[in-house]
Amino acid sequence: AGVPKTIDNDIDLIDRSFGFNTAVTEAIQAVRSAKTEALCAPNGVGVVKLMGRHAGFIATHACLASGDCDLCLIPEVPIEIEGPNSCLEHIAR
Repeated sequence: AGVPKTIDNDIDLIDRSFGFNTAVTEAIQAVRSAKTEALCAPNGVGVVKLMGRHAGFIATHACLASGDCDLCLIPEVPIEIEGPNSCLEHIAR
């Protein structure tokens, strides 16, 4: 029997992969630390880059669980840089 080993949780056949919960817990701590650093500077911005090859499951779960994210970019969703519904417009609001 083979057991898939990936913390990205990007295998359709299983509900949750080994290490995924731990990865999300550590990512939440990174998001909270970035927020603390950003709050210490006028107009501060915290940026956290998380692993996940071609899947944004860790980033998505960490952002939703922390409640501290204003914007989460994941590979599954195309990114608009400029325009009325863009990332920059969202940040400017």
